[in-house]
Amino acid sequence: MTKDTERRKRDHLILAQDRSLNFTISAGFDRWRFIHNALPELDLDDIDTSTQFLGRRLSFPLLISSMSGGTSESLGLNSTLAIAAEAVGCALGLGSIRAAIEDPTLRDSFLIARDQAPSAVILANIGISQIQNPNMLTSVAAFCDDLKANALIIHLNSLQEAFQPEGQTNLKDSLSAIWTWVQEFPLPIIVKEVGQGLSIEAVSRLEAVGVKTIDLAGAGGSNWINIERQRLGDDNSVLKSAAQYFENWGEPTAEVLAELDSKALIIASGGVSDPMDMAKALALGAGMTGVAGPFLKAGLSGNPELLINKLMVWQKALELIMFGCGVQNISSLVGNKALLKMAQQRKI
Repeated sequence: MTKDTERRKRDHLILAQDRSLNFTISAGFDRWRFIHNALPELDLDDIDTSTQFLGRRLSFPLLISSMSGGTSESLGLNSTLAIAAEAVGCALGLGSIRAAIEDPTLRDSFLIARDQAPSAVILANIGISQIQNPNMLTSVAAFCDDLKANALIIHLNSLQEAFQPEGQTNLKDSLSAIWTWVQEFPLPIIVKEVGQGLSIEAVSRLEAVGVKTIDLAGAGGSNWINIERQRLGDDNSVLKSAAQYFENWGEPTAEVLAELDSKALIIASGGVSDPMDMAKALALGAGMTGVAGPFLKAGLSGNPELLINKLMVWQKALELIMFGCGVQNISSLVGNKALLKMAQQRKI
C-alpha cells in the first residue's frame, strides 16, 4: 500500500468525526414516530431483543459498520471495536481488507479483531473496483479464512471514487463481477453502499444476481463526497468546486425502507444516529441495522468500556421501545409498520 493510500485512509478517520461534513438532509427517520401502547400486556422481563444473523445469535440486531483499514491507528481501533462486539454480542464489520492483501505488514491490524472477538460475527470488506480483478477472489478468500470471517461485504462507492484524483472509476461489468463472487466465493456476500444509498431499482438488480443480504447505507449520516472535497487541494480546484453540488446527493435510508419490498435481508445503515432510529428502521422492514459514526469516537478512545457502555445503552433503549410498543421479540418488530405513524411537523 502506498503512503498516499495510507494518508487518504487516515484523513477519512479524522474527517469522519467532523459532523459539519454530514448530510444536511436527514436519513428520514424523523418523519415517523412510534405509537405509544399504554396496554402492552407484556412483562418487561420477557422482552427479547435477540436475533439471528448469518446463522449466529446476536443479542440485538446491530452491526458496528466498517470504519477503518490500512492505517497505524487501525490496530487499536479494530481491537477496541472487537472487544466491545464480543462483550455485548453484536456484529462487527471491518474496513477494506485491500490494504492487508497489498501490504502483509498490515494483516495484524485486521486479524486482531478475531483474536479479541473469538465468537462474534465478523464481516470482511472489499471494494467493487477490486473484485473486478479475477485474480483477487483467491487472495480475498485466503485472507477471510485466516480472519475466520463470517461473510464478505462488497462496498459500492462510485461517486466517492470519482471525487478522488486517484479514484478507480471504471465500473463496467461490475454487476457481472458481483454475480461471479456470489457464485464462487466461499462465504456469503453482502453488498452495501458507502453512504449515498441504494435505490429500490439498485436493490432489485442486486437481488437478481443472487445477493441475499443488502446494506442500504443511505444518505443522512456521513457524506463521503463532502469528506473527499475537504481533501482536495488547489491543484484540483475544478473537482473541488464541482463537489459542492453533491452535498445532499443520495437516497435517504428511511425513504427507501418505507417503499422497499425485498426478499433479501436488508441492513439499514446511513444516518442511524440513535436507538430510536434503529428501532424505526426495524419497524420499516430492516432485519438488521448498521452504525458507524456514533461509535467512532468511543472506538478511537482505546477504552473498550466506553464503547461497551454505549452499546449497552442502545440495546436497553431498544428493549424499552419494544415494551412501549407492545412487541415482545424482534420478529414482531421487523416490518411492523403499524407501530408507526407519520410525525406531525411542528410549525415555528
